[in-house]
Amino acid sequence: MTTDLSLSFLEAYCIYARRLATEVAYKDCKTLLNFGKCQSVHFAAQIASFTLTMMLYNILCTVKRFEAYETIGGLFTEVTNDTLELFVTDKIWAVILGFVLETTERYSIDATELLADFIESNPVAHMLRNMYIYKQAS
Repeated sequence: MTTDLSLSFLEAYCIYARRLATEVAYKDCKTLLNFGKCQSVHFAAQIASFTLTMMLYNILCTVKRFEAYETIGGLFTEVTNDTLELFVTDKIWAVILGFVLETTERYSIDATELLADFIESNPVAHMLRNMYIYKQAS
């Protein structure tokens, strides 16, 4: 722990507790958040990767503090899955909107009516629209 024999037990304990917290945070970031795995050769990208990892770790620790029953790994998996789902939803929604706009342009149809009809008649499109609106609101 320490070779400084002039430290009191409480001071040595505080130093060790701080060091242990730092080591645990580093291990969590490295194993769960892929800290240090950025392969970019640009310094700015390395800094951005480090910053995003630290921000994500801080957010996950805050959530863990309020919902202590879940590990950071579990929170990370849940957040990642939700984020990927939203990204996929964005891409699908962009394809649908592009298709609708191209169709309305080609056949001189009102885009709003065509899109509303498509969403009302298709439950999957209705669900995608709701997810997209929910994402835009948050």
